Amino acid sequence: MKTRGITREDFHHVVSVIDQWWGGPTSALAHPSFFYEFGQYALIVEEEGRLAGFLLGFITDASPRVAYVHLVGIDPEFRRRGVGRALYEEFTRRAKAAGATKIKAITTPGNQGSVEFHRALGYSVELVSDYAGPNRARYVFLRDL
Repeated sequence: MKTRGITREDFHHVVSVIDQWWGGPTSALAHPSFFYEFGQYALIVEEEGRLAGFLLGFITDASPRVAYVHLVGIDPEFRRRGVGRALYEEFTRRAKAAGATKIKAITTPGNQGSVEFHRALGYSVELVSDYAGPNRARYVFLRDL
């Protein structure tokens, strides 16, 4: 498997598969800015030219700099094969090189797979009520770099 930076050409491919991979309408979360403006931190994993997974993320300009994982998608045929870990490891490497001191991600309550994945990677996990607005709790994952 090969991990590389995402390109503008990848945008159409990602939005054409994300709803199927996630099992519901999600393509609106794959905003074009992650391909056009934040492309240096967004990543693709391929195997023999086939899209296996992607990570959309960015690094804040605030101090301290925080690397933020916005959205990850893994082709169901590639799950449990290390694609997510490879994406997170490369994103972490790039984040450190860019001066980020923390890495952060969030998910909705009920996404236990995400909670377990982040715990396995050494993230702290906190359920924050009203994180995304009134009565919109989110799990917040944090890890020092």
